[in-house]
Amino acid sequence: MRKHPPTLRVALEGCVVSDSEHSKAFIYKKYYGYVKAVVLRYVKVEVESEEIINESFVKVFRKLHSFEQHPDDEVLEKTFRSWMARISVNTAIDMLRVKKQMQFIDDEEGTEIGNLSVNMTSSLEANDILKLLDGLPPIQKAIFNLYEIEGYSHEEISKMLDVPESTSRTYLTRAKQKLRILYSKFMDQENIKS
Repeated sequence: MRKHPPTLRVALEGCVVSDSEHSKAFIYKKYYGYVKAVVLRYVKVEVESEEIINESFVKVFRKLHSFEQHPDDEVLEKTFRSWMARISVNTAIDMLRVKKQMQFIDDEEGTEIGNLSVNMTSSLEANDILKLLDGLPPIQKAIFNLYEIEGYSHEEISKMLDVPESTSRTYLTRAKQKLRILYSKFMDQENIKS
């Protein structure tokens, strides 16, 4: 009968002290879904997302010795998730950069975008929001995720993506404008269905 580490703390100690495959398997299974959710905000292609997820875990296990374990179990859980998310985001961004999927092309050129209002009374589901985000060009989606969801500053984003801060700001603005357009189209389709 197999014994699983009963807590995150025991699993982390097993990984750091004895490089326990059992502890690694426990962490991988417990946090796979969480890491996948983070990665899917940046990469939708199944094969690429799996590659990034697995590479993220490799980096997590390689760097576990540098992770500071808080004495409180609840805080430990939160800080570990946050630490893994940061590694996963960086891995996804690195992969996007390497694969040169992030083309800095002015996709809004020649398009006048007015000030579209957003109806906050609508009931967008999480899947609807993800579909709207998927409608963004890769660079805009990455910068939107990094700034609005992950909480990185434009300075940090510019270093991660090796672009000027002004480019990060510009693409964030374009992402928001494009999301307004996509939202408007989505609402028009919903109204037609009704």
